[in-house]
Amino acid sequence: RPQPSVKWLINGILVDEQYEHNSGDVIENRLLWPAIQRSDLNSIFTCQATNTLLVEPKESSFVLDLHLKPLSVKIMNPQTPLVADRRYEISCESVGSRPNAIITWYKGKRQLRRAKEEILNNTTRSELSFVPTTEDDGKQITCRAENPNVTGLFLETSWKIEVV
Repeated sequence: RPQPSVKWLINGILVDEQYEHNSGDVIENRLLWPAIQRSDLNSIFTCQATNTLLVEPKESSFVLDLHLKPLSVKIMNPQTPLVADRRYEISCESVGSRPNAIITWYKGKRQLRRAKEEILNNTTRSELSFVPTTEDDGKQITCRAENPNVTGLFLETSWKIEVV
């Protein structure tokens, strides 16, 4: 007579079949996955319980979803020098955040608001429209890409502007 068992499979591959008999008829298998990685996104975790060969195993599955930090953030084609009192469009692109990143722009510590954003295939692109003044010479323009669901999951890059 086969022994009842509980095992874990990930994407159909057996990863853990160590179980323990608890009080009564309870058999338990606790899966400890030491380090979830980006590559584990959308993996199917299946817990499978077998009692006898006469009955199909019972199983329960879930698909792993993850909140991920952006992999990159980049200001695209920064111009230098900038001419004071002329309008410029500057783009910033972020890849890899899940869900897609929210992009925020700063000049020094002040947040800039004139930006439009578009999202395509796990890439967020933001275009900032701003008019520098001669007082902005030497200031930093910062693009911050942040996961909207987890505080602190962000990347940022800065560009020191030269205004003439």
